[in-house]
Amino acid sequence: MDLFHLFAGNEAMSATIAIMAFYAVATVTFGAFYMCGFLKDFQVLPTNAQKVGRIFAIIAGFTLFFSGMGKVIGLAPMEANFTQYNLLYLFKYTGVMEASIGLLVVYRHTYKLGVLFAIALCGGAIATHLPTTADGFAWAIPSGSVMAMLWISVFLYTPETFPKWLTENKWAKRITDF
Repeated sequence: MDLFHLFAGNEAMSATIAIMAFYAVATVTFGAFYMCGFLKDFQVLPTNAQKVGRIFAIIAGFTLFFSGMGKVIGLAPMEANFTQYNLLYLFKYTGVMEASIGLLVVYRHTYKLGVLFAIALCGGAIATHLPTTADGFAWAIPSGSVMAMLWISVFLYTPETFPKWLTENKWAKRITDF
């Protein structure tokens, strides 16, 4: 019994619990890095919204990193999915790329490039999982939630990425100026 098949009949619930476990590990790792002083750039951000956006980015980045490392070490459920899709020859390569992209997102100087790659990676994962199996929706939940966290981080951490009409209306100002 592993984390991905905890609830025997409900694959969506199992995938949700698995991504929550990844988030918990990523959050603890973020806390350890913060306590050790590795994230000094976090303290000089001008607004609370940017700090929250940076937290979302770091948690999503660490989630991608740990998910990629799961592929590198060969976790059985992930390997089974790649075998089912006839993509086992890409299994380790995908893990290395996912872990590398996660680190790009975490490191602030490569954040924007990492987010571009991470959103493309998550989109590809969703597109691969949804149409292939009966439980494809369950396997797409983790990728979709990481993608949502990345978009939230972009909106809060780097609002200049979006057009001015989207970020400078009164509702967006309330969100980004808290």
